[in-house]
Amino acid sequence: MQGVFNNPFEARGRWFKGNLHAHSSNSDGNLTAEQLVSLYRRSGYDFLSITDHGKLTETKSLSSTRFPLIPGEEIIVGTSSAGTFFHVVAINIARELPVVEADPAERPQRVIDLIREQGGEAIVAHPYWSGLTCGDLMGIEGYMGLEVYNTNCDLTINRGLSGVHWDDLLSSGRRLLGFAVDDAHHKSRPNLPRDSCGAWISVKAESLTIDHLMASIRRGLFYSSTGPEIRGISFDDGGVSASTSPVRAISFISNAGLGERHTAESGYLTGAAYPLNGAEGYVRVEASDEHGRTAWSNPIYVEPS
Repeated sequence: MQGVFNNPFEARGRWFKGNLHAHSSNSDGNLTAEQLVSLYRRSGYDFLSITDHGKLTETKSLSSTRFPLIPGEEIIVGTSSAGTFFHVVAINIARELPVVEADPAERPQRVIDLIREQGGEAIVAHPYWSGLTCGDLMGIEGYMGLEVYNTNCDLTINRGLSGVHWDDLLSSGRRLLGFAVDDAHHKSRPNLPRDSCGAWISVKAESLTIDHLMASIRRGLFYSSTGPEIRGISFDDGGVSASTSPVRAISFISNAGLGERHTAESGYLTGAAYPLNGAEGYVRVEASDEHGRTAWSNPIYVEPS
């Protein structure tokens, strides 16, 4: 058997931390674009995409070699099987999408096609929050991946995790990347923590430029996190192994009852291994700490030799 995996831990380059989903006051966020850039820079991020609803917010004047801003937009369209909207995040687009925001008759597939025609990439936002099913997601194609975690959706209504959606699609043969994002709005109410700087992707890229970041993101040369670090993943005929920062559990998630979870009986784990039997189809790694924070790798696809 062999594994198909663009391994970021073996790729050349440096690690860069970024968030691909945030809203400014140009749509429904409470902070200006300038304030968002300042906040994320102060919080240790290296890049950001401001993805306002139905608008391509001008960020070129705020982008720099030290903190590039990837142009982006979020668009709400279509009708799911439950009667809800699809939310699609477009990154690295050159022009505002010629689409009417919140049009239930607009096809999400057309939106994805328009994004790709510009050389951009589409990510399906917060499937659990949106009420999307695996059938809804199987009905569209050409998107790069989905949000496995969304800070805002988690903190506001506890529907931020979409790992089940991801696994359903992977089990059905789709090859999709998983992204942890903030979807920052900075709304306030009692007992609502801040929804910014809580999630990120760590990208291995040759340099901190939009072109190099996008090239690595497209290849899956990143992992997602809300806290823990994945420090290495290796694959051979014997199995998959992972090394991490100190965590309470490391899981190898796979298909139809396969996979394995390792939990520290006391103290912490910094590594674990899973022996493959060849029937997995895919394996992805999750590492969780004592605070419930998690890191997610992209999938390794297991194929016969």
